[in-house]
Amino acid sequence: MGSDLPTLPASPDRLLRVRKLAKRYVRGGVWGKRVPVIAVDGVDLEIAGGQTLALVGESGSGKSTVARCVARLEKPDSGQIWIGEKDVGDLSSSSRLPLRSAVQMVFQDPVTSMNPRFTAVEVVEEPLLIQGLDRERRRKVALESIDEVGLLRAWADRSVMQFSGGQRQRLAIARALMLRPKLLVLDEAITGLDLSAQAQIANLLQALQTSHSLTYLLISHDLALVTRMADAIAVMAGGRIVETGPTSQMMMAPKEQETIRLLASARAAQSRLGALTEASA
Repeated sequence: MGSDLPTLPASPDRLLRVRKLAKRYVRGGVWGKRVPVIAVDGVDLEIAGGQTLALVGESGSGKSTVARCVARLEKPDSGQIWIGEKDVGDLSSSSRLPLRSAVQMVFQDPVTSMNPRFTAVEVVEEPLLIQGLDRERRRKVALESIDEVGLLRAWADRSVMQFSGGQRQRLAIARALMLRPKLLVLDEAITGLDLSAQAQIANLLQALQTSHSLTYLLISHDLALVTRMADAIAVMAGGRIVETGPTSQMMMAPKEQETIRLLASARAAQSRLGALTEASA
């Protein structure tokens, strides 16, 4: 990973390319002994511009670590992350500013990334502070983004804590769009919402993908959401990608045992949820 951003062979149809990505942590063990943990071990993946890749796997498989490395919230130990033709895997803090514009992340719980003392418009306009825009211009652009995600401008000066979970996720998406990114990393961004809100946010993300030519890296364990949104699926286990392919192929004819087991487990969980929902109706 070079800090001088080497120009690589053109790949106009691939917005994100990850090669041999590795990340390790050191955690406390028995008797205070430090134990190395391999979170990501030589991951390769790529996403064509305007497409959605779903990265799936059990808890602890390494998928969220990959997401955080792509967004540069974590520094990889080795490997390359290319956005377009640039290797951005080892950027310094000062060189990372352009990447923040190109790649934005939307988390599962938006409250953790929002100042509870801020109003909705202040939360959304926050990324523009680093751009040096004046307050009037920031507010204008933020209000336009609030409109675009389906919230009312009349609510712009309410505290973010007055919004529901689904509405706060809309605000998080509006904020992510402020720097006109090319790639959105969606880390369980719809998990935890009720079914109605999940469907609405999924519809919104698909509409925004079309209108803004966005590319998505979708981290999810929700089989229905993955089937609906993803063009391709990559399955992780033990820090590695064990299988990848088009969504229809992966759902209908998975080849690896880990994929077969994961899909069977997800389908069983959905069947139980459906039965509980029907019983409580």
